Amino acid sequence: MILAGLIRAFFTALALTGATQGHPTSTPNNPLKVVHERRDAVHREWRLIAPASATAPLTLSIGLVQRNLERAEEFMNAVSHPDSDQYGQYWTAQQVADVFSASDSAIAETKAWLLSEGVDVARISTSAGRNWIKVVSTVGEAASLLDTEYGVYENDNGARVVACESYSVPAAIKEHIDFITPTIQFDSGLVSTSGSVKRRRDAFAPKSKKLPAHQHPGVDSLKNCSEITTPACLRALYDIPANVEPVAGNSYGIVEFAPQSYNQQDLDGFFSVYGHLPNGTSPIINKIDGGFLSDEPGSGTRGESNLDLCYAMALTYPQNVTLYQVGDSVAWNTATNNNFLDAIDGSYCTTSGGDDPLWDATYPHDASTPGAYAGPPQCGVYNATNVLSISYGRDEAARPASYNARECMEYMKLGLMGVSVLFSSGDSGVAGVTGHCLNPDGSYAPVWADYGRFNPIFPGTCPWVTSVGGSALPPNGTVGRDREVVAYTFPPSGGFSNVFPRPAYQTAALASYYARHDPGYNASRYNDTQQVRGFPDLALAAQDYVTGLDGGFQAFSGTSASSPAFGAMVALVNGERIKAGKGPVGFLNPVLYAHPEMFADVVEGSISGCGTPGFSAVPGWDPASGLGTPNFERMRRVFLRLP
Repeated sequence: MILAGLIRAFFTALALTGATQGHPTSTPNNPLKVVHERRDAVHREWRLIAPASATAPLTLSIGLVQRNLERAEEFMNAVSHPDSDQYGQYWTAQQVADVFSASDSAIAETKAWLLSEGVDVARISTSAGRNWIKVVSTVGEAASLLDTEYGVYENDNGARVVACESYSVPAAIKEHIDFITPTIQFDSGLVSTSGSVKRRRDAFAPKSKKLPAHQHPGVDSLKNCSEITTPACLRALYDIPANVEPVAGNSYGIVEFAPQSYNQQDLDGFFSVYGHLPNGTSPIINKIDGGFLSDEPGSGTRGESNLDLCYAMALTYPQNVTLYQVGDSVAWNTATNNNFLDAIDGSYCTTSGGDDPLWDATYPHDASTPGAYAGPPQCGVYNATNVLSISYGRDEAARPASYNARECMEYMKLGLMGVSVLFSSGDSGVAGVTGHCLNPDGSYAPVWADYGRFNPIFPGTCPWVTSVGGSALPPNGTVGRDREVVAYTFPPSGGFSNVFPRPAYQTAALASYYARHDPGYNASRYNDTQQVRGFPDLALAAQDYVTGLDGGFQAFSGTSASSPAFGAMVALVNGERIKAGKGPVGFLNPVLYAHPEMFADVVEGSISGCGTPGFSAVPGWDPASGLGTPNFERMRRVFLRLP
């Protein structure tokens, strides 16, 4: 059976990450406990400097095994596969919570273990979603509970974390537990030597260049679309309609993380020249955990957000666009995708749900700090829009497979509720977000070393999101005459997951790819099992998007431009379906792969890295360009035929 094969492949892929779960081996200190996770190697940037103080406070988060996750594909296909008689019959949030919560026995037996070890009941809490147990503890008590030793690890920047090399749980409850934090993890969530929190959230920072006045194309000009991308170029390339009308019930959301902040004057400047939008047109702002909007100029704080909103809004106007602005001004780059998920799903919060305190920002922050958000985590305060575009990601190898899988399943749940989740694929070819390749043991090779295993990027590798790669007109190419190629001023990211099994919707596409265009690398370079998720799913123009910035214009390149532009197309399709009395399209991928006629194939270009040519564009799906570039009118026809 396909589903059984997927489950086997998933647990096989977990072994590739270096965090091995559940080996039935007794530990010396307690024969009733078994090793649950063990780190195979310490990343080269970290070193153990001292034992952790036994009296230091430590809060354990126990991720319980959720029920029915093995049926994820069955459930998703029922509501999103074009051949399903249940297409579009999405679930409510309560149905999702009821189906996937941990079992009563998992909760009861895990709590019984904690109580038997002397943990006071007042320090144990269960999440509203019934899939997390939190224990307010100390390093010493946690070490005893998990039969481990905690140490303080430090990197070259002076950042420190408390972690262990392995940990154990009673054999009788091992099957109830996904993972426990903090234990073997120390990628992000860094505590500096001064005690302030300094977490790293990787972003696909778009590449930019200033535009001299003589390079600015006319608002509707298509003469320079191979050099400068404008809304007019995108409409011409992908048959996107202009002069659309707003549709009640339709919605489109862009997610940004502080310090990235849009500037209204920059939007007005862009809209007045390229958007046909009146001055003052702004997004609906949903502020999350502070929702800090910086007033600092420059591409470092305005570029990403301005870029996303310029095109999301220009291509969908007068349909409203919602901005989810995540994080406060304290310790910039602290907020994560999970903090955003908190805000649209109250069962996923730290105090009542799914965060990891090592990586995800925890609130309140110190109220005496200027700009700090001193309130509680915002849990379930906003509804998700029908379409979400997110231009941020991280290396799949940066965190344990269990953490990635947990987050990925939240996107699956959004899909079940009818939400289309889009992520930029990344901008570094087959290397990681910061250009790191991988050593054979899964640790990072030096960033200056152009060798090693390919380093795929998450969440693009999650099978329940739509990963958007990058394309471009060839040099001196013309709209309507020349076929697009893989973006070439930077290498868009693509490849194959080391964690997630191949979803059924990709089976035929990947089989054809390997049968006709096997890239020729062996397992020393990438996961060549042919049983794992390939990404991206499609490509869209990604070079030189003219964007309002600091009172002028700059051109930005990156798949962080492609995703919001494609999201606008999906939002417009939703508008057409809603006008026809139908629902939003929800999770896109089963329909996309079943109808490749919606795409113009990209057959030229490649994505390099790690000392190799990487992957090349070929006929059909490939890891350089996915299914190709979309056509709005063909998308509209396909999706309007569905229930």
